[in-house]
Amino acid sequence: MASQKTAVRAMRLSLLVLLWALPFPALGADDIQLQVDWANFLSRSDLVWTRMPTGWGDGAFLGNGIVGTIFWQIDDGLYFEISRTDAYDHRNGTSIYTSRYRMPNGNFTLDYHGGNPNGAMRLDLWNAEARGAVTTDSGKISFRALTHAVDEVILLEVTTEGDEKPNPSWHPDICQTSRRGEAGRETTRPYPPQTQHTIDGVSVSVQAMPESREYNTQDGGQGQYATAWKIVATDTGQYRVYISEAHSYPGTTAMQQAVDNVNRAAAKGFDAFINAHRHWWHDYYRKSFLSIPNSRLESFYWIQMYKMAAATRADRPIMDLAGPWYMRGTQWPGIWWNLNTQCAYAPFYVSNHNDLANSLIDWMVKYKDNLEANANGDGRYAIGRSCPITLERRCDTSGYEVGNLGYALHNVWQQYRSTMDDTLLRDKLYPLMRGHFRFYLEYYVEKRTDGKYHLKPSSSPEYTREGYPAPEDCNYNLAILKWMMTALVYADERLELDDPIIVQVKDVLANLAAYPVDPNEGFMVGAGQKFAYSHRHWSHLFMIYPFYEYTYDDPEQGALIDKSLKHWLSYSQAYRGYSWLAAASMAAMKGQGDTALNYLFRSLDHERYPVLANTLYLESSPVIETPLLAARSIQDLILTSYNGIIRVFPALPATWQDAAFDDLRADGAFLVSAVGQHGATSFVRIESLAGELCKVTTGIEGALKAHGNRAFDLTDLGNGVVQVDLHQNEWVVLHSGARPDLNLTPVPVLDHANYWGTISATQR
Repeated sequence: MASQKTAVRAMRLSLLVLLWALPFPALGADDIQLQVDWANFLSRSDLVWTRMPTGWGDGAFLGNGIVGTIFWQIDDGLYFEISRTDAYDHRNGTSIYTSRYRMPNGNFTLDYHGGNPNGAMRLDLWNAEARGAVTTDSGKISFRALTHAVDEVILLEVTTEGDEKPNPSWHPDICQTSRRGEAGRETTRPYPPQTQHTIDGVSVSVQAMPESREYNTQDGGQGQYATAWKIVATDTGQYRVYISEAHSYPGTTAMQQAVDNVNRAAAKGFDAFINAHRHWWHDYYRKSFLSIPNSRLESFYWIQMYKMAAATRADRPIMDLAGPWYMRGTQWPGIWWNLNTQCAYAPFYVSNHNDLANSLIDWMVKYKDNLEANANGDGRYAIGRSCPITLERRCDTSGYEVGNLGYALHNVWQQYRSTMDDTLLRDKLYPLMRGHFRFYLEYYVEKRTDGKYHLKPSSSPEYTREGYPAPEDCNYNLAILKWMMTALVYADERLELDDPIIVQVKDVLANLAAYPVDPNEGFMVGAGQKFAYSHRHWSHLFMIYPFYEYTYDDPEQGALIDKSLKHWLSYSQAYRGYSWLAAASMAAMKGQGDTALNYLFRSLDHERYPVLANTLYLESSPVIETPLLAARSIQDLILTSYNGIIRVFPALPATWQDAAFDDLRADGAFLVSAVGQHGATSFVRIESLAGELCKVTTGIEGALKAHGNRAFDLTDLGNGVVQVDLHQNEWVVLHSGARPDLNLTPVPVLDHANYWGTISATQR
């Protein structure tokens, strides 16, 4: 052992001497240069309609994390659905179907005067606004629409020619649950119709939510939501419509809030109003960059980046399944926790948009008392399969998907690991993990005569049915518990909490029952229960993805992964879009880029549930998570990090000979940039934001060199892994041979641009 250590020291010393002999630059060394004409680059990803959209599935969508609109052409005009993400009912009870559901609001229409409308439109991602024009027998209507990035206001600007003189007209919805089969129930009686008023020069339509047994709202107080609008003519013959929707509960302040929002926006200088909107979006996009040669997927990725910021913000509500683009008649008028929420937030972390992801953890903290009530109090926390925006849904204490909250907390763990924000860990994440562990311990964990801690019968999401009861040692719930206990121990040590509960956590972790495994089929659903029929969830494989507890870094684990995936993939009949995306990310773990790409396209082009022309998604009703998870799967081909190793270009498909990215985030709070050319990595730049240990696989061929403000110690750890002595707030560029061109630019695309919007048969 001593001789080995001596040899290692000698090797490192030799490497240091070699590095110091190289012509390292002085302080202020040349850094990489991101050279992107953002407006031009994003324009190739714009949604483009060569004809006007005709429904929700190909409409143009705009939002700012709380209010939004989606619009399309109807027979005789343009139709704008107006939504607000926190406009939920507050009847007594916790059912999202009969008491606490997302509420419909209404729409504006611009009616054409003439017939034979013919139009086109573009959603400009860089400026987050839609612009288009429609010609009829009577003239022409040109318009632009945006939801302001900061203000809770939608703007519609209209210019007319000829005899086309449309004015917006408001059409309120009946305020009642949209869930089919539930609307006729006595407990879902519609609220009184909206009433229209004029206040301070603003039109406003008000939906009252009375406090009354008639509506099952007794003892809760009154509520209200309201849509306000104001039409302002310009000197050039245009007119502008400022629209806002507000919601108040308890209380009846929504009407005045909506009116005030509109008047403030209309009173601003128009240029200042537009510039503030654009400034926010331009700063947002510049936080990271990704370019790949497949335009269909590159465009798709950037539309998801747009969708993320349109659907949620740090200081705005958690995403539900509809986002700001409500569909009347939706079957899913709430939040789902056994997969949907977690998949929807999956792409935020790598893309360097952790600020937006705060809406998940901050919302859980805001309603922590309800999470506690769900778990019968006493400092325990849990969440049901589905719930309203206030997170109320009492959890069963037997046979339940016990780990749903833990699954969501793993998302927050990714946010923590990509930022190393110890305040987030200490004040928000750790207390919720601790309370969720206590819920597990109280109702589901028991020590048996074999000395092991086992899980009592609990459910794998949606797998329990006749003949397939809730099994003991359910792998879904075991994997979540095991990850969470590991995170608790880590947090206690890092934060020096000396929390007494950690003694118990360590005992359970050290003696936890092993995952049930079939020798021929791999990971089972649970003890005594094989994965025996096709199902869309891959919950029994969470120890593989997204937890990366089992990886191909260990050959024995890799063999078990292969066996498990082969069995799961053999039952693909009931897969949905997100099923194939999980398969894509797991293929990427093995470096199978072509296989992963195939699975990505199987998701986008699903035979029953394809991603729609505007990149939204339906499974009988809107579900926001699948397209967003697809963005994460694209990231997983480009950059992943687990087992303490940053992995650059881990699974590029053979057709992606060129690729580039800038300031994507890796585990340990590293900003990573890289360029791939002609099928090989040209250079990798890594910046450490927290001073964590830096280990990386680069894919760079040849002897590795380091470029930066000082000499760096590079240690070869084998298997392509290199350790860099990178300190906090330092950056390094890794390459081989002569120093490469350090310019980072978009790569050429191999297929046509602007795939999304109106998709023709030839484009498909």
